[in-house]
Amino acid sequence: MSRLPAVTELAGGKSQRQRVWEAIRTHAAVSPHGAFNAEDVSRLSKVELPIVREYLIGLEAAGYLHAAAESEGGARRGVKKGRVLAKNNGVEAPRVRRDGSPVTQGSGTQSMWDAITVLDTFTPPLLAELAMVKPATAANYCGFLGRAGYLELVVPGHGTGRGGVASVWRCVRQHRNKPRAPMITRLKAVYDPNVHRIVWQDGADDCADQIDLGEVVE
Repeated sequence: MSRLPAVTELAGGKSQRQRVWEAIRTHAAVSPHGAFNAEDVSRLSKVELPIVREYLIGLEAAGYLHAAAESEGGARRGVKKGRVLAKNNGVEAPRVRRDGSPVTQGSGTQSMWDAITVLDTFTPPLLAELAMVKPATAANYCGFLGRAGYLELVVPGHGTGRGGVASVWRCVRQHRNKPRAPMITRLKAVYDPNVHRIVWQDGADDCADQIDLGEVVE
């Protein structure tokens, strides 16, 4: 039986960091020693060199890359610094800062979306409990997804506080199989990374970059 090809690219919207990560994994798969430098990655990913260098520093600090030995095509006199992939995180680009610390913003959004796509109906308080986010965050997320046509309102809520009744929502069928959570940026744009499209505002690439850097509403 022939081997299935390795999945090296993520479907849907791609931030600049996602394109850099895919270029790194491609080099690791096809280069004799898997070594590469920032210029190699910049050419392959079509991302500007300063952005590539900044991300490589963060990946190396986080342990995803390490400096290539000379036998791996690493640094020699007159040769620019080479790196090799030390830890393959799969197709999803690691979300790290320059010092290697992880970007955690957005994890609550993915947890909410995971719950939304498996539940028949739900309320924002239930969603908040399952995803371990604030009730206001869940209510805000549902409201934006409702405007974008991803959720349908089953029973309108009314009132606030102890005497209030929460709205009941349901995920629209055509969106249930989407694995990646629609995101709300600080510009109040709803971005669907599954289709690389702003479903409520222009600027898909800019919003993808915001999400990759953790600039999302939590």
